[in-house]
Amino acid sequence: MTAPLDLFAACAPGLEPLLSTELRELGALEPEAIDGGVRFRGHRRVIFRVNLMSGLATHVLARVGRFTALAYDGLEQALVELPWEDWLAPGVPRTFRVTARKSKLGHSGAIAERAARALSARLCDAPGESEDPVPIAIRIFRDRVHVSVDTSGAPLHRRGYRTTSGPAPLREDLARALVIASGWDRTTPLVDPLCGVGTIPIEAALLAQRRPAGGGRRFAFEQTRWFDAATWDDVRAKAAAGARDAPTILGRDRDAQAIEASLANAARAGVDVRFEQAPLSTPFGIDAPRGAVVTHPPFGKRMGEGEDLTPLYRAIRAAVPAGWALAVMSEDRRLGMKAGDQLKTAFLTDAGGLKVRALVG
Repeated sequence: MTAPLDLFAACAPGLEPLLSTELRELGALEPEAIDGGVRFRGHRRVIFRVNLMSGLATHVLARVGRFTALAYDGLEQALVELPWEDWLAPGVPRTFRVTARKSKLGHSGAIAERAARALSARLCDAPGESEDPVPIAIRIFRDRVHVSVDTSGAPLHRRGYRTTSGPAPLREDLARALVIASGWDRTTPLVDPLCGVGTIPIEAALLAQRRPAGGGRRFAFEQTRWFDAATWDDVRAKAAAGARDAPTILGRDRDAQAIEASLANAARAGVDVRFEQAPLSTPFGIDAPRGAVVTHPPFGKRMGEGEDLTPLYRAIRAAVPAGWALAVMSEDRRLGMKAGDQLKTAFLTDAGGLKVRALVG
């Protein structure tokens, strides 16, 4: 791997600009935000670092090749000609993730079948089975085929710490994005007064402490041909050496079971966060001129239609200390504005099948 590879970091819609900034900080070359993610370039070390440290990406793809295909036989032959031996050792388990739009080849099952046959022919193998195969991504758009190795494997937002969950929890990457969009400087206090299972405070602590978002999981690149254990050990060691203390981070919820789940999740994440069972009306007890309230309050479809949540959002507004920033994730912009009439939309994204927006101010 002497020349930098063509790479793509996928993310939830609306997070592309935030991800581009994050990738540049992680050493990515020429990051360019496009719909669905960020194109960039980098060597092996960058791939390792982005997978380990990124809190916003969902997958990191390394391009193997691209070509035009108008028939299944042509697709299979072009796949056979790609240098798979540079990426995978014979016998390594693999799986195929196929999308095809506006193309003559549109049957994802048939495409995956031809791809599996082509790789076996090139590698002269019969791949084994595994619960964690290396994903091969094949995207066809207007007959143009893009073939990549997914170096991440399971989506990167699955950090591994949240084995205890609750109703409609905010995904880890979206929680991270909301914290970043709030403008919190990572040195002042942060409070989530409706913390549920603790995702927002935990992501804030990981961010402030500069701890690896993916420190508790494995990655597909560890099964590739170009994996180098010494480089990987060095990347992890340098990430650990960069850790620092976090400011006061407080998560609150009136539900005792939610607080119990938050404590267990924080322990697995290895972060120091204060969690308290308390109603929203209880003062935070933090004397600081600046800080941030970042929260994911209930909204219509999470709580059931017909319930008036206006008093809850007004209570959030009343709870924010003077001089502090506020960030809320809400499906309903008008309801979200009840928490602060000066709030602005930072990004619009998808969460659990709903369009939700980050309102900050």
